[in-house]
Amino acid sequence: MNFVIVGGGPTGVELAGAIAELARKALACDFRHIDPRQARGILIEAGPRVLATFPEKLSAAAERALQRLGVEVRVGQRVMQCDACEVVVAGARIEARTILWAAGVAASPAAKWLQAEADRAGRVLVGPDLELPGHPEIFVIGDAAAAADATGKPLPGVASVAKQQGLYVARVVRARLKGVSSAPLFQYRNYGNLATVGRKIAVADFGFLRLSGRLAWWLWGAVHIFFLLGFRNRIAITLNWPWAYCTFQRGSRLITGPTPLSSQIERNLGTKGGR
Repeated sequence: MNFVIVGGGPTGVELAGAIAELARKALACDFRHIDPRQARGILIEAGPRVLATFPEKLSAAAERALQRLGVEVRVGQRVMQCDACEVVVAGARIEARTILWAAGVAASPAAKWLQAEADRAGRVLVGPDLELPGHPEIFVIGDAAAAADATGKPLPGVASVAKQQGLYVARVVRARLKGVSSAPLFQYRNYGNLATVGRKIAVADFGFLRLSGRLAWWLWGAVHIFFLLGFRNRIAITLNWPWAYCTFQRGSRLITGPTPLSSQIERNLGTKGGR
């Protein structure tokens, strides 16, 4: 019943909040032999605070919201070891069979097969034009690239960075095919950061506007619906989401293991398939 989430970024915070609410509300009536409300959620972050890319005020608001949901937030602690039964954090052992890693992943081996210089995460070091140094015919973008903004700060590994880099490289390639060799350097535009903590709580940072609480949560939902592909998908989610929010949709139930009924169904399906 222990759930350990490693990494206090947006992914880790959202996972911790979702697991806490699922265990205490959505699944509380689904089990007869166990009580999901006894579940223990532990969020571990090696840095000094969760949501390090957000302002400290929003970071503190997110941590308080997690604690109200019953999540144990441990900052400034690094995971030293983990296996199928436990996690070792700062010399202490935590029994857990469900460990969710949200502290980032290793980059693709692009740097190795390009024989290029890379950072500690294995990302290819590129210039402000996203080219591989010494190879103007090779561009590296997204999670495989270690790029920086105009101030020299590394760009985050989020989808908006990769999308803008992809559009930039496409324009550069198209311009070169037309005979235009010079192009402006890549400039990332940060349209804001959003992270949800629970069903009613989120944090939003747009630079000029910073929000936390329920209003930020509704804004988070509206942004995610807006970026869905297809008008039909947006309408469907807009209609289904409030229903799921108000009714605490019950979880899926799967019947596993051989039973006389399931065996008969499999035989019938096999007979029909053979015909």
